[in-house]
Amino acid sequence: MIELDKIYNEDCLEGIRKIDNETIDLIVIDPPYGKVVNADWDKGENPFTLELIKELYRVLNSTGSLYIWCGIGEKSQSLISFFNIMTESKFYFKDLITWKKQRGIGMRKGWLYTREECLWYVKDNKQFIWNKENQYSEEKRLTSNKYTKYLPKSEYKRITNVWDDISEATTGRQKKQKHLTPKPVMAIERIINLHTQQNDVVLDCFIGSGTTAIACINTNRKYIGFELDTNYYEIAQNRIAEALKFQR
Repeated sequence: MIELDKIYNEDCLEGIRKIDNETIDLIVIDPPYGKVVNADWDKGENPFTLELIKELYRVLNSTGSLYIWCGIGEKSQSLISFFNIMTESKFYFKDLITWKKQRGIGMRKGWLYTREECLWYVKDNKQFIWNKENQYSEEKRLTSNKYTKYLPKSEYKRITNVWDDISEATTGRQKKQKHLTPKPVMAIERIINLHTQQNDVVLDCFIGSGTTAIACINTNRKYIGFELDTNYYEIAQNRIAEALKFQR
């Protein structure tokens, strides 16, 4: 029996099969990119398969969205491989988001890496949830614009599909999370706020050090997570316990 607000230390495919049909409101996943970092979980056969995608489609509500973190570069082309797999599914492709990082990485001869990608899909393009009140950034529009025929609906600029306002985890935070590729809590919160309501259920079947769970706690959402690596599972549990202390 699957419980809410809990991370399970087991294979995600086996775990998802225990979830009832259309009981998940949003799915945010960060599968291994493949041979990008020197870690056991990033080697061997990738668990992001068509079989897994079919299960994700089954458990997602008709109004739900699926976000898949990925990358494109010399070491890994997970953006291409993930996209190709998704074309065989029933999901509807909506957009490709580029997260522009503040600091570059890589020591090789060539361009410095400062980007990461996120694929956005929906289950039903006619009824997916999009909370318009959360589509604006903290940057204000220009007060006057002679090229604007109509008054804007908000004094703030709309968020685009290039996110350059979210900093990656600092080295100190990475050490605290003890994960090589953590995603910013702010990025996950942005996705959650745009596609769910309070107490909705968010699924992350590659939850790593627990960032999606932390984002759900901060936004008053429910979560279900799966993490096969026992070490990361314990780290996530500790982070969740610490986050809950601040909620009291």
